[in-house]
Amino acid sequence: MISSAPNCRAAASGEILAVPRAFESSSMIGKGCVITIGGNEDKSAAHSSLLAEFVRLAGGSDARLIVIPSASEAPVRRAEQYVRLFATLGAAAIHVVHAETRVTPDDLLLIENATGIFVTGGDQEKLMACLRPTGCADAILNAVRAGAVYCGTSAGAAAACKTMLFEHGNVIRFAEGLGLLPAVIIDQHFSERQRLPRLLEAVTKHGLTGVGVDENTAVVWRRGGDVRVRGASRVTVVAPGAEIRVAANGDRLPV
Repeated sequence: MISSAPNCRAAASGEILAVPRAFESSSMIGKGCVITIGGNEDKSAAHSSLLAEFVRLAGGSDARLIVIPSASEAPVRRAEQYVRLFATLGAAAIHVVHAETRVTPDDLLLIENATGIFVTGGDQEKLMACLRPTGCADAILNAVRAGAVYCGTSAGAAAACKTMLFEHGNVIRFAEGLGLLPAVIIDQHFSERQRLPRLLEAVTKHGLTGVGVDENTAVVWRRGGDVRVRGASRVTVVAPGAEIRVAANGDRLPV
């Protein structure tokens, strides 16, 4: 278990974790906000949920939301699920972009002018293979630079990084992600799937700070360096050199 590691320490409530300087360069790009969810988030449409926080940050009833389900094995069904959820949470303008099939110039314009972009879970390698050649990746970057909120769950969270972690069989691999978070590597379903060993390997290989996010838990990266943990479980920060810190809901991570 993560908590049994001799160099692992949990933060006291409200404490700012003294993580290394490598983490200080990990601020998100642009003027917007990035929410990285560890997967399996609450989909009950509760107004205290992470998805509700995404809608609020994106503008609430005035939000212009994009849903990109391309990482999913069943993108149409997954998109319909999230559209219903976001509508229940008060969003009126919701557009789905199926980057796995066809992207139009109008789709790209809608992404660039969105106030919130939600990217579902699934396969992050497949996701980037859809986003980059269609122009969606650049459109997402432009939107966040202009102030949009990017929210990715599971694969969508991993893809927010410049260095994206994924796995084929038992082989750990890396590829270029969106680059919204340039100096961290994010892993998801972290405690639930016992992914500390692979995050340690990723940190050692690339010299970046690793951020392991548990299910129904998120890191919210805001403009100006306000980075906080939200949700039901924990976030594990692995520094180069393998120092491990653990944070929970409300804790701030310095950047």
